[in-house]
Amino acid sequence: MYEFFNRINEIKPGIRLDAGQPDIPVREEIIEETVASLRRGETGYISSSGMGELRERIAEAEGVSPEEVIVGPGSKILIAAEIAMADRIAVIAPYWSAYVLIARQFGKEVEVIRTRLEEEWRPRLEELNADLLILNYPNNPTGRVLSRSELKEILELAEETGAKVLSDEIYAELSFMDFTPVRELYENAVTVKGFSKLYSMTGFRLGYAIADREEIARIRHFMESTVTCVPPFVQRAGIKALELRDELVDDVRKEYMRRAKLASRILRGLYFREPEGAFYVFLRVPGDGLAFAERLLDKGVAVFPGVAFGPYRDFIRISLTGSHLEEGLKTIREEVQCALGSPATGGWAGSSSGAWAGR
Repeated sequence: MYEFFNRINEIKPGIRLDAGQPDIPVREEIIEETVASLRRGETGYISSSGMGELRERIAEAEGVSPEEVIVGPGSKILIAAEIAMADRIAVIAPYWSAYVLIARQFGKEVEVIRTRLEEEWRPRLEELNADLLILNYPNNPTGRVLSRSELKEILELAEETGAKVLSDEIYAELSFMDFTPVRELYENAVTVKGFSKLYSMTGFRLGYAIADREEIARIRHFMESTVTCVPPFVQRAGIKALELRDELVDDVRKEYMRRAKLASRILRGLYFREPEGAFYVFLRVPGDGLAFAERLLDKGVAVFPGVAFGPYRDFIRISLTGSHLEEGLKTIREEVQCALGSPATGGWAGSSSGAWAGR
């Protein structure tokens, strides 16, 4: 994915539907607070756990105690901490590629649990041979959200095997349906969230983890030996963002829901499951997804190939975050139809369930 991303940046296509980079601007109040913090001279080292006030605000928003919260420079380093402390990782595919890349970096074994579009991306775990199970719902790249009963089924197996569950809930506030946090149902869990998606603060690199105090201490030791701390002016920006949280959750969720509906309407008749959260569409395409992504790039539209998210060679991921979204979606539809030789009417690419749009 990162190699293809670098190629996209070199070509500079006019329509960017590739990276999970929100195009909703960062609120001005957040930027002003960041600058004010810098002008106050808040530029030094700070506790590896995070600023007390920020942890208190996070704890209040999440319904936990501040001692159960740790702040990190983005959510990825917190995920890396958990992977580094595990022996064998299990991920549900399609998955965010960073999970596997980090696991390989630390020399960890990875068990991939595959799901299928024909089964509505529902995980069916019959056994679990890992001490760390990574869940990511709302899912990147499918937009799938697990029901409470589906989640309970997975967690019951995790409990039987004694596995810790790392729940990447970076898109939790962008769920279009009822969302159940893993920690509500499972004690041996670590929740990782951040400010990149809801608040559009990708470049601020601000994330946090929620777990019991012993687990937070283990993560803190990892932070102390690697990244040290999050800059205090970035944490001040996080405090300001949390003051705007309720307002932003409502507005931003509605906007991404609108875009998901737009994509579903334009792509209707093609093979995908309408997103239930986040801001992606994982679309089956005729033939090889990488070749199809290259074909779209020639048309000035950037997407990611499905192989970046697991063994899904005939898929592409569309990020609903770029400018000229409607034009890009129409180009994608036209290219699918062109590849088929006629308008998409269902019954292709091996699916037996008809068109998925609008579900």
